[in-house]
Amino acid sequence: MTVVLDTNIIMDALQERLPFDIEAKEILKHSQSGKEFTSLFTANAAADIFYLYRKAHDMKSAKAALAFLIDSYGVITVTQDDCRAALMQPIEDFEDALLVVCAQKSGADYIITRDEKLLKADSSVKLVSPRGFLDMLD
Repeated sequence: MTVVLDTNIIMDALQERLPFDIEAKEILKHSQSGKEFTSLFTANAAADIFYLYRKAHDMKSAKAALAFLIDSYGVITVTQDDCRAALMQPIEDFEDALLVVCAQKSGADYIITRDEKLLKADSSVKLVSPRGFLDMLD
């Protein structure tokens, strides 16, 4: 099984944003084993993660955090065609639409997010909350 992690899931774990970090860390921990599922995130999320982490910490820590993520999880490239396809999605938020397009392109089974608006969106890839995903693993 392959999942795409929304930026909020990764940032919840990295920034230890209570109470969301508990489920986010559990998902990342399960994913690192590679036995149950493979996790991916988008290249544009990498830029967002680096920016947000550096803002809260420092350059060296941000580079280390992003290097860890890149080494631990797959990164989905974002192309010009992906951006065009995202504009055609029925999802108003461009970043969310791009996430769906990239997840579909990568053959992902699920997108894990806690974005309530995205969870209700019409998506070609199944959308699931962190708790919902963890419940599926049990």
